[in-house]
Amino acid sequence: MKNNINIPKEKLNQAVSRGIEKGRQEKPMKIRNSSMIIKRVASVVVIGGISLGLTFPVVVQAFPNIESAIIDFVESVLPKSYSNKLKHESKKNNIVISDGKAIVTLENSTLDNYQFIANMIIESDFFKQYEESDLEHNLYANLEVSIGDNKNIVGWGAHIRKIDDNKASLVVTADVGDIKLEDNVDVYIKLQGLEIQSNEWKSNDIKELKGNWDFSFKTDKVESIKRINIKDEIELDGKTMTLESIEVTPLASYIKLTADENISDKWVFASYKIVDNNGKAYRNAQIDGHTDEKAWNFTIAIYDDLSNIESLKITPYTDEQSIPSKIHGQDIIKMTTTMDEGSEVEDIIVSRPVEKRDLNVDAKPAHKYEGEKISYNLNIDKEKKFYTIDELIGKSINTGDGTSVTIKDITVNDKNTTIMLKVNGDYNVLSQVVLFDEDMRDIYSGIYVTHKGKWPSNSHWNNAKDTHYASGLATFIIDKIDVNKKYKLAVPIQKEINLNSGHTMNINLK
Repeated sequence: MKNNINIPKEKLNQAVSRGIEKGRQEKPMKIRNSSMIIKRVASVVVIGGISLGLTFPVVVQAFPNIESAIIDFVESVLPKSYSNKLKHESKKNNIVISDGKAIVTLENSTLDNYQFIANMIIESDFFKQYEESDLEHNLYANLEVSIGDNKNIVGWGAHIRKIDDNKASLVVTADVGDIKLEDNVDVYIKLQGLEIQSNEWKSNDIKELKGNWDFSFKTDKVESIKRINIKDEIELDGKTMTLESIEVTPLASYIKLTADENISDKWVFASYKIVDNNGKAYRNAQIDGHTDEKAWNFTIAIYDDLSNIESLKITPYTDEQSIPSKIHGQDIIKMTTTMDEGSEVEDIIVSRPVEKRDLNVDAKPAHKYEGEKISYNLNIDKEKKFYTIDELIGKSINTGDGTSVTIKDITVNDKNTTIMLKVNGDYNVLSQVVLFDEDMRDIYSGIYVTHKGKWPSNSHWNNAKDTHYASGLATFIIDKIDVNKKYKLAVPIQKEINLNSGHTMNINLK
């Protein structure tokens, strides 16, 4: 278990200032401005990030713990291929724009034929009014990204993370789409402001820092390792989907698919099971989905190393992967808990009355939900063995369908508890975690229940701060726990999907 490290902010500010003198974080996605695109599906992988700390060597030397924390965070939210490229000397930009409101440094950037990514440092007193551990508010960046031409706005995602009293880091990622790129690419990033916004959907509580921090620069495109044309067709409800090609780059492997323009929406929003010749299933992300005058075009990204893989099978499916359950008339999903290997497992239901902690102060008081319950359907060992926090760290949970999660870290500070998990396999339903103490009292990151058809109004629903399937790591924030107690961690179960073999497309990589 780790404790948070307090860094003297006045010393940090001095070090940052010397470094600058010496060297002199989900808003809605932006849609590419093209009449060819009439619909967009998961156009950007929402990747979080933090700067690599390369611009301010004085800070790193004075406070090596900052460097460690920054690098840990980078590696927790980016695929290794991306974070490794950003560390490379050739990817440095080190462009600084300063006004009276903020100093913004574009540190590094890289791209291939499909995706662009950059990391930035932002310094401003605006951040003093925001705490990263604040569960009631989130921090956002408003920006635009253009690739190849400053009028060619592309779909983007961004994550911003406060790392000191007046300092934050921002990673920007964008889909290149169908743009044909030269080896040296013009990139434009227009950072138009920052927001601290309430998590409550009906709230207008927003604090803003507006400005114009516009970056114009060139980035060298990484060379593709190989591209294989395939043309393998399948039929989906009478319509055709074609596996066009796979392209492998130093950043990721990209599978290109096309489909009849009038294919059913359920296949437009399909999931994909991707399995190699050794039976390993891969996490994947649909980074692009758009129509042109002929057909739907999809791009699926895999961030694992495929260099020693002979073949892949890719199968689209539309089934839900979580296991639904209904308890006390409420919709929930089935979960499983930490237990020793070989334990005898039983299926139990845990229920309790709705409490004040489940609701925001402005919402309906808990006593108005009299007779209603917060419930969980759990797989648990009959022994019901609980663990200290230190015992939980490093423990793995079998989550079904050949997947698992490993507890990498649990950190407790004076306000809350942060849980970091490593995802193993193509586990795709990790959107809630719950800690149960020895009295089976729950400390949760989200409630999968409905109250007479309505979700409870609670800030805990937003505690899944960072879930990044590209890196295979997920971070959750829950209420502060008693470190002297023992606990079990519960996560959702992923059911095995009955795939239609007639829907499988094949890729030969050798």
